[in-house]
Amino acid sequence: MIKSIKTGREDAILALLAEKKRATIWDFCSHIEGVSAVTIRRDIARMAEAGQLLRTHGGAALLPAGASPEAPGREASDYSDAISDVDAIILPPIEGRGADTLRMMARRRSIPFLAESSPQAGGVYLGPDNYAAGHDLGRLAGHYLSDRLSSVSLLLISLSELANTRQRGEGFLAGLKETFPGDIQVSKVEGHGSYAHSLRVSSDAFETRRDINVVFGVNDHSIMAAIEAGERLSIAPLFAFSVGGEGSALFDLIARGGKLTACAALFPEVVGTRAINALAAALNGGPMPAEIETPHHVLTSDNLREFYQQEAGRWRLKETARKALLGGEEPVTRMRRPASVGFVPHYPAHSWYRAMESAMRERATALGLELRVVAPQAGIAQEIDALRAVIAKAAVAKIQPGETVLVNSGVFCPYLSAELEKRTDVTIVTNSLHLMEQLCGPTAPKVIMTSGEYQPSHHCMVGPSLGALFETLRVDRAFLSVDGISAGFGVSSVDERLALAARRFISASRDVCILADHSLVGLEKNHRIAGLSQLTEIITDSGSLASDRLEFAAAGMRVTLADHKMENAPGEPDAWESAS
Repeated sequence: MIKSIKTGREDAILALLAEKKRATIWDFCSHIEGVSAVTIRRDIARMAEAGQLLRTHGGAALLPAGASPEAPGREASDYSDAISDVDAIILPPIEGRGADTLRMMARRRSIPFLAESSPQAGGVYLGPDNYAAGHDLGRLAGHYLSDRLSSVSLLLISLSELANTRQRGEGFLAGLKETFPGDIQVSKVEGHGSYAHSLRVSSDAFETRRDINVVFGVNDHSIMAAIEAGERLSIAPLFAFSVGGEGSALFDLIARGGKLTACAALFPEVVGTRAINALAAALNGGPMPAEIETPHHVLTSDNLREFYQQEAGRWRLKETARKALLGGEEPVTRMRRPASVGFVPHYPAHSWYRAMESAMRERATALGLELRVVAPQAGIAQEIDALRAVIAKAAVAKIQPGETVLVNSGVFCPYLSAELEKRTDVTIVTNSLHLMEQLCGPTAPKVIMTSGEYQPSHHCMVGPSLGALFETLRVDRAFLSVDGISAGFGVSSVDERLALAARRFISASRDVCILADHSLVGLEKNHRIAGLSQLTEIITDSGSLASDRLEFAAAGMRVTLADHKMENAPGEPDAWESAS
């Protein structure tokens, strides 16, 4: 059975390569139902050794006629693995769990980390003084409007969830109040940084407040949307101001001398160059600066061409302006050793990040650095993958020789299998066919498979008959993968039958350990498995909230942080820090 399953996967891998010529690990996972990335990597390694395909970085390629399988290629553009070994990283102002995951990766690996556009914990700030940029623009707006309006009804299109865009709006309003002598009324709306959303909320604002005569946008998309909304509704007079200067579309509006009066330009080309210069110096042994503040300048139709020129229908920063903004010609110090920088643009197709990436790539090439550009989602997935491997290693290290250990089907199963392959002194009980397939070698530990009904979506056994084994068996410990854990709801699963299986595993185990990286902590899924009182331990990482860990400990659970090793005497085995 095991041999036929492997053969089926190999056929599917070769069929996809015949169609696409080259594919990533994630392409294979999407194409082959119920298979993990770890399993695919092992299949590819085995097939490459057999000369069936060409192994590439993060995937595989069809073996060309006459090619040698010992000469693997490397795809720097493969997003799944591109930042796993970079020497420095530049992160955008992403919010939420994903942002914490990427920042954690930089901290865990102790590599230089630049926080682009907005301050981030653990990073060196890279970008302009956003408040000052808004303030300078606001002061100019106040002077300009003094001769044209007796009072201002301002529509401020904000992006409040990010500190940098918040500061731009605050600075603009403060500068406007300093220089405009008349009354100022402010209406604030959330544009969320997107053209479509800003167009909708601007239209609603103009419909509601027909007296609006000034509009401010925190970036190019927000102000261009507001101008479009004003033109559709024939709002006049209307004076527009923005911070950004991200691409040619905005500079076209400035050059026309229409509603867009001025923009505080932030020069992504200069931001990108400064970033590479700072990281190259640090990777060559120099110190990282406390912060890297980049310049801004208020542009109008009168001075736009002092900074930008049109080439083939696009506006490009003049070389003389670039050098002046950089403070002169930057020194060229090539790298003393090969090094790479990972760049994770917030929106890769956005004009700001395209301009920034282009400048970074040019400068990196000049200095002998490799630049790897990765979508945020891929970077987050890469770090979660690394953390889950660390958690699995910490879990398996707790197993004592001779123990019987229960492992359920779930996200941690592939990572546990990689560690359990090294343990021939234990017995594994599982409902996971993935685990059974991986632990089938002559030196693998003994595996006992539960009975049950096959569930293809998770490649495991489920159902009432699964519990028959445990009428005559108790295990020493259980390692359970779950979809969520919280103090109030306990551990939970998205699938009712998986929840039932996990419940049976808990009742059969003397020690129940939950494996959950920080992306799972605090989540409550549809089907409750058990409360915290039925659990012994959780192994997680330091990205989980301290408040959650405290509640787990208060419920009597041991809390182990897999990415925090304790200092041991030479020769002692690894131990992990307990947060309880």
